[in-house]
This record gives sequence, C-alpha cells and structure tokens, in this order.
Amino acid sequence: MLNPQLSGSQPVPMEGEVFILSRSGISFSAKSGSSKFERDGQLYLSTLRVVFIADRPNDHCSAFDIPLATLYDEKFNQPIFGANNMTGKCPPLDSSGLAEDIKWYIGFKNGGVGTLLPFFFNMLQEMRNRMSQPNPTSVNAVVPETVAQSLVQAAYVDPSDPTKFYVPQ
Repeated sequence: MLNPQLSGSQPVPMEGEVFILSRSGISFSAKSGSSKFERDGQLYLSTLRVVFIADRPNDHCSAFDIPLATLYDEKFNQPIFGANNMTGKCPPLDSSGLAEDIKWYIGFKNGGVGTLLPFFFNMLQEMRNRMSQPNPTSVNAVVPETVAQSLVQAAYVDPSDPTKFYVPQ
C-alpha cells in the first residue's frame, strides 16, 4: 500500500495492468491506527488499483496504492462547504507493516469529478464482478485492456476537467 514502485513521478504498471487516467489537484490522506499519511498530489486510476503520488514526497512516504479488489465502504461526498471528495476503507497489505484497516480520503481541489467518477465506479464494479466468480485467480481478477479501451473510447470529456486519459494503443 505505501510507496508503490515508481518510475520518476509515475507508477510502474503491474503485470496485466493498464493505466486509464490521471488527475492532478488531489488532496489525499490515509490513516491506519496511529499511522497517518497526508499529501497533495496526483491520482492515477488503472484496471487494478488507485495510485496516489505526492507532489512533494518525504522520507516517510511518497505514494500510496489502493487495490480495487480490496477496497470497501467507498462513498462520493458533496459537502456544502469544501471540496467534493471520496472516502473509503481497505485492509492493509501484508508487507505494509500496518495492523488496522486503512481509512482513506481523496479530495478534488480543482473540481471536475464528472469524468473520473464514472471510470472509477465502472472499474470497481468490473473488478468486483471478476472477484465474485468461482475460484478467482490473479489471472481472471485482472480487468482486461479491452474493457479499459471501450470505456476511454466512449468517454465524454469536459474541457474544464483536469483529468488526463491514457489511450491504449
């Protein structure tokens, strides 16, 4: 969960993973027990996970990884005051050193969530459908690149929305 592999300031794709979009102007926080991580930065959505990369990394943590297969209690919030945001929870990975479930927050400081939200919830539903199949394995738990391509090709993009798409070749 903490510090996924990075290539410069971008995440390194895992086997079978396709990055769909990125979004700047994100306020991110994650808390597990007494451990807390808060930064501003960039969000990446892929067929397997959500990756946050801090604009100004520190020695403790520069990035955070939330696998779509394990997140739960996700919710989109539109407060009267403050930025639209998403919240949710996920269990810690074995290698993270965290003991309690992680509560995360993604704040959209630059507005324009109309592009990101449908993609996020479509990828999440696709992952849950694959995980609910009998005997899910790492192979059938991967959302195929064709699903990502069809979503990007059918996307309506608001010119004022700061979301960037990665069009698969």
